[in-house]
Amino acid sequence: MKPLFAGMLLSISLLSSPLLAQEYTVETYQEIFKGDNQFKQKEAIESLTIAGLSDPAIFDALEAKLLASLPQATEKNAIDYSAWLVKGLAYSGNDKYSETINKIVNGDYPKKLKKYAGQALENITIYKKWNAILADKSQYTADQNQQNNAFANALRSDDLELMRLAAKRIIDDRQYDDFILAVLSNELKTPRLMADDKLAIDTYANMAKALASSGNTAYRDVIENMATTSSNKKLKNYAESYLKKYY
Repeated sequence: MKPLFAGMLLSISLLSSPLLAQEYTVETYQEIFKGDNQFKQKEAIESLTIAGLSDPAIFDALEAKLLASLPQATEKNAIDYSAWLVKGLAYSGNDKYSETINKIVNGDYPKKLKKYAGQALENITIYKKWNAILADKSQYTADQNQQNNAFANALRSDDLELMRLAAKRIIDDRQYDDFILAVLSNELKTPRLMADDKLAIDTYANMAKALASSGNTAYRDVIENMATTSSNKKLKNYAESYLKKYY
């Protein structure tokens, strides 16, 4: 993962846990982005990071709000607000919004806002790939909602960065649904993409943390097995610490 993208995602978790993604509809998003409640807008943007949604009806409303915010983006709070909106626009994975973002990058705007716009341009490309994975209904489980299926698609994917993002969102949002925990458990029992490199170790460490932080004793043996049998010393140490902290 590129450093700028990592920093952008980490900044998202500064909010309190948002409404669960399945509570949002296209109409809800439109209403929120047409309104004036900035906190609700930031919550909605946070929910889009792992939702797999790309409906222009959502992002056209977000784009309109961003454009309306730009003339006021001259002091700290207003700049931060516009930065959130430009981040959110990138989660569409839709190139149609690149022109708007490019105008910020090349325009006479504060340095911080231009930086986030530059990151957003990179993230549009990333989310074009990720949204296709998250929204792949051929992989969905019929009795699960869209959000759970999006999480499961992420965790079962072959993209370590997306898997790590899903694990972090599970922790931040406390998404401890039995279905999600079962998917995490299965992936940790057979870590398909495990390798002796930083990304792989960090991904599986976050997945183990997500499972352990549920406090569900039914999955304690998965963490115990990792702590005793993992071939990677760092991952073993992470698992040992999770056993002490969460069980």
